Amino acid sequence: MKNVLFVSPTFYNLPLSENIIKKHKYLNEVANVTVLAFANQKKIFEESETNFYLSKKINSRLLNYLKILLISYFKIPKLINKHKIEIVTFQDPVTSFLGVYKIKKKFKNVKIVLESHGDFINTLDLEKNLVIPQVYKKLFSKMASFTISNSDILRAVSSSTEEQALSFDPSKKVVRFPAWVDFEIFSNVKPLRNNEKNFKILFIGSVTDRKKPHLIVEAMNNFNSKDIKLYIVGPTPNENYLSQLKKLVQEYDLVDQVSFTGSIDRKSVMDHYADTNLMILPSVSEGLARVIFESQVTACPVLVTDAPGMGDIVIDGQTGYIFESDNLESLTSKIQEIKNNYQDAIHVGNNAKNFILSNYSADNFKFSFKKLFDAV
Repeated sequence: MKNVLFVSPTFYNLPLSENIIKKHKYLNEVANVTVLAFANQKKIFEESETNFYLSKKINSRLLNYLKILLISYFKIPKLINKHKIEIVTFQDPVTSFLGVYKIKKKFKNVKIVLESHGDFINTLDLEKNLVIPQVYKKLFSKMASFTISNSDILRAVSSSTEEQALSFDPSKKVVRFPAWVDFEIFSNVKPLRNNEKNFKILFIGSVTDRKKPHLIVEAMNNFNSKDIKLYIVGPTPNENYLSQLKKLVQEYDLVDQVSFTGSIDRKSVMDHYADTNLMILPSVSEGLARVIFESQVTACPVLVTDAPGMGDIVIDGQTGYIFESDNLESLTSKIQEIKNNYQDAIHVGNNAKNFILSNYSADNFKFSFKKLFDAV
């Protein structure tokens, strides 16, 4: 098996969750894995035959970004030499800039895999509190152009992320498969949902303008119905957007119907899926959100936008529902249709579960990485 180094700005909670341990058990069946990432403390250890090198994350976004670049430049060469690394896999085309530069300069025989998990350019405008986003977008486009052109192969999680990456260099070979999801544990969630008393809607994801949960609040205002409840679950990286969203809830007199939970653990997420009538993801920009897979595998009906990438796993009326992106009227009418024909929605949810379990699995994830490493 090949020796592979995964470099990522990902934040790992310590101790590692069972989900992460399980993921690395599968990865170590096809490669000898080393991970360079972040955590709440600096720590070096081995788990599931994976060597973890975790640096402490800095709260300041700018300082942490600089730290990612510096660690990539100075730490990667040491790990390549120590673990005889043959392949380095970077999680995104921007933070990998100095790492790719260093490898190309010093290690001619080390292959570079560049992953794309989402829109790594336009997300800046829609999700972060940036003063001059256009400057960042231009800079990041230059960095991505360099890293993609100097990679040996690309990995995309969806058709949309593949298209964006290839827009920088159409000549690159791409292997496409989704991010890790523990389908087994989510498929064991027992449905408790009903729509006899309240119709529960779930939004799960970053509470930002890119994900657009405010559209769901506006749709609820159109209904003027007290039996609809909305749970907004996920991190809040943009405080300005969160403040505006809460003001909107108050303005529409929906305080008793809309709950903000913040980030929650996986057990709580599964509890939400169990009794949710409809999971809505109104994103205007998305890679292939893990929460769609999770919802579908629990047989929870999903409603997503027609943004590129969503259609990879959501077929309208068969494995979920689709509405026109950033269109309040389209969202409102679709929710009404689903609510009025909920037995059909239950059937769609069950059909989605069967579709995902038939086409995606932990073994598929494992062998997709084997195919990727063999192709380099």
